[in-house]
Amino acid sequence: MFSEEEMKDSSLEVIVKRIQDLANGTVGHEVETSTTRGIRVVKAHIGFILCHFIIHNDVLDENGNWHVGAIATLVDIIASLASFSISPSFQVTLDFSISYYSTAKIQEEVEIEAKVVGKKDELTSVIVEVKKKENGELIALGKLWMAMTRRNPRRQSSKL
Repeated sequence: MFSEEEMKDSSLEVIVKRIQDLANGTVGHEVETSTTRGIRVVKAHIGFILCHFIIHNDVLDENGNWHVGAIATLVDIIASLASFSISPSFQVTLDFSISYYSTAKIQEEVEIEAKVVGKKDELTSVIVEVKKKENGELIALGKLWMAMTRRNPRRQSSKL
C-alpha cells in the first residue's frame, strides 16, 4: 500500500492514522465518523490522497442516494488532510465549491482522490474528484482553498 519512504514522512503517518481513526469512530464528531465509516486509504503521498469508500445506510438520503451533504463533508475532510500533507499544521477551509454530476447507491464503491494543485504562502488549493470505482463515472468535483492557522494567534478584541 505505502512504500517505506512514503511512510517515513510523519505527516503521511498522521493522515493515514486520522482517516483510520475517523473510519473506526475513535475520533471525531458523529457527522465525521458516520460520513467516513469504512473508508480505506489506497495511496497517499505528499499532496495526494486516494481512498475507496463503500456507500452505507448512514449516508443515504430519503431516496436511497448518497446524500449530497455526506459527499460534501467527505470531500472537505479529505481535502484538509491532503493540504496537511503539504503544510503539517491545522487547516481551515476558506473557500469551498462543489459540483454534483451523478450519485451512488448503497453498497456502490467510490474513489475519492484529493490533489493539491497550488500553494501560495499560507494558502493551499485542493481539487477532490469523487468517482464510481466500477466505471469511473464522475459523482462530484470539489474545489477548495485551505489556510494554515497559526499556533498561537494573537487575539484581538472586537472594535464594535
